Amino acid sequence: MKNISYKPVISKYKEIEPFEMDEGVMFHEMMMKEMGTKTIIAGLATFKPNKSLPCHIHNVEESVTILKGSAFCDVEGVRTFLEPYDTSFIPANIPHRFVNASDSEELIILWAYSQVDESLKQVEVERIIVETDLCMIQKNKRFF
Repeated sequence: MKNISYKPVISKYKEIEPFEMDEGVMFHEMMMKEMGTKTIIAGLATFKPNKSLPCHIHNVEESVTILKGSAFCDVEGVRTFLEPYDTSFIPANIPHRFVNASDSEELIILWAYSQVDESLKQVEVERIIVETDLCMIQKNKRFF
């Protein structure tokens, strides 16, 4: 077995202090760089009914899995309806956002970001808010 220079870590949901990332969207940073990860970070986000993240990009790859509720995933003008266990992959620098599709139920997602950029260089993960128009629906365009 290959010797690794870092150790396994367990993160307990009840011990993580959540914070409001955007209005009505609470984040739990479950596995972060400070905990010893080298290539990924991950967490949970809970959206109140009808709440969303603003349209944004990251400098790294992102994957999101719907755990509870339903969502709209807006990516470069294409809106896709997602249900529990549906999973997205968003390459770096692609405008996107997630919207709670319900007016009465919460939405919970599991998000994971790479900590390396397209050249596989380790970087700090950035979230850059962009114009909402970059995420909005455009007719006759297919993504998923």
